[in-house]
Amino acid sequence: MSTPNPVEIIKKLPRTNCKECGYPTCLAFAMAVVTGACEPSKCPYFFPEDWPEVKQKGPLKEDYAWRILEEVKKKVQNINLKEIAPRLGASLEDDRLKLPFLDTEVLIDATQAVRIDSQELDPRDQILLYNYLIFAGKTPLKGEFVGLESFPSSLSKTATLRHYAEEKLAQNFSGRLKALEKSFKFFNVENVQECPADLCAVIYVLPKVPLKIHFFEAEPEENLSPEVKILFDANATDYLDLESLVFCAERLVERLIELAEEG
Repeated sequence: MSTPNPVEIIKKLPRTNCKECGYPTCLAFAMAVVTGACEPSKCPYFFPEDWPEVKQKGPLKEDYAWRILEEVKKKVQNINLKEIAPRLGASLEDDRLKLPFLDTEVLIDATQAVRIDSQELDPRDQILLYNYLIFAGKTPLKGEFVGLESFPSSLSKTATLRHYAEEKLAQNFSGRLKALEKSFKFFNVENVQECPADLCAVIYVLPKVPLKIHFFEAEPEENLSPEVKILFDANATDYLDLESLVFCAERLVERLIELAEEG
């Protein structure tokens, strides 16, 4: 069974360039699917049964992630880890950086990134960590939180953030704010004194990557669905690119849900 090309995939899409998948155009989405850089399910109008051969491209995507990982590792070969450690909120341990990541800690050098609890670290997480080293944020955090849309060229990434992080968090914890608060406790979290929502918190995915969560509970009498807004430090792009920042939000939401399910 041959793999369809991007044009063939587009023929079965609405071709509205709605950006709900996180890509600027339907063509960009189709090309990402064919190369294995994107899950077909990221498009709400893509029906896997139409393309069973595309649906089976999981291994290609994994191979793609490993290839990217090897490329980013090359970029840190000449980085002085001791020099950048303070800027990243990391410590130096046996010539490796040790830093908190989500609800665990990792050790990282130019050759590998591992969790200190010896559990497997997803290649996408490793890519994120190496990007954090490469950026080596030279500007202090501003302490002011803004929406992703405040950053230049963020339109398509804002759609991805909304669909795969904000909406997902809202749907999973509506009516379960106590469970969400319980999950928060596994992270480096700061309470928010002035909260405009039903629940607010600042959670550090990485030492210099805080995400501020505003959770607005549903109001059935007003016909309002639950809503979540995830904000970023105004200087966040000095520490990671937009795609990595969105991935931070996605991984945080995934982990919050997993922790709640574990009880």
